[in-house]
Amino acid sequence: MKALVTGATGLLGAHIARALVADGHQVRALVRANSNRDSLVDSPVEFIIGDLQTGDLASACHDCDAVFHAAAHFAYTGVTTTTMRDTAVAGTERLLRAAASAGVPRVVITSSSVVFGYATSATLIGETETLASEMGESPYVSSKLAQHHRAAELADTLHLDIRFACPTMTLGPSNSRLGPSNGLIAAYLSDPFRCTFPGGCNLVSARDVARGHLLIALHGDAGESYLLGSENLTWRQIHTAIAHLAGVPPPANQLTHSLAWFAATADEIRAALTHRTALSTREQAAMIGRYYWYSHAKAATLGYAPAPARAALIETIAWLSASPHISRETRINMHLAPDIYRFRAGAAA
Repeated sequence: MKALVTGATGLLGAHIARALVADGHQVRALVRANSNRDSLVDSPVEFIIGDLQTGDLASACHDCDAVFHAAAHFAYTGVTTTTMRDTAVAGTERLLRAAASAGVPRVVITSSSVVFGYATSATLIGETETLASEMGESPYVSSKLAQHHRAAELADTLHLDIRFACPTMTLGPSNSRLGPSNGLIAAYLSDPFRCTFPGGCNLVSARDVARGHLLIALHGDAGESYLLGSENLTWRQIHTAIAHLAGVPPPANQLTHSLAWFAATADEIRAALTHRTALSTREQAAMIGRYYWYSHAKAATLGYAPAPARAALIETIAWLSASPHISRETRINMHLAPDIYRFRAGAAA
């Protein structure tokens, strides 16, 4: 199979590209001219310079058997609402029209688990026919909902085989920016008050999500959505696991919705003053208390079998703890668990 991967230098796109190469497929990657390609430097990938708004997408799609559309702005700060929505909706439409014109047999779009909403209690959510409402949601969530709706419409209009991969909170090493998923670990490690909060989410490794994309392309059905996650955990369980693996104190305080909002506001102000990206935002604080718990049973019928969330945390902390995303002051107070060193030794072998 010859596949085009958009967003190929991002967390998910890079893992998808590497998974395709490992499976023996040819990979063409759509990347910006200034993108950091270090994550794919040792992979036999053909690079096409361009983006969703101005690139020659027809040439990028030419002679491809599949397109994996992973390009997106996954951010709660630093990207305008207009830019985020233009990429998600207009950019996706432009790509799908190019794919249809080029006769690409199938397209796998990286959507998100959030398009299926959340629960206010610890209950599982599956793929439903009715997507969540955009009302009251953050620009990121709204953009993913709009993308999902428009792509489904275009599938009918263009007679195009489109399948949706819907990852949960995805962790893993990345040469791109930190991102909200890996940022949740960095935020806890840098928090002197060791705060947690009510609610929970589903954690999964980027490696598993990438493999899930391949399974959807090879064995999935046109028009279907597949949740790609692993374990559903409360935030206290997640923060406790991070604390154990990183060798820092466990959660000591549980924030209310209001306290989380004030803490996020303070972090946004500090970030603006120090010219860095905020690790927590008021948009994220608004999601506290919700349960983003999902079932990947449907994807399991395709052969999807993710590793436990702990494995994703081990791999990510092993990388993150040595990265520039963790300050020296934070790092000297960390005492990494033996599992982290074992993972590093295995990865280096």
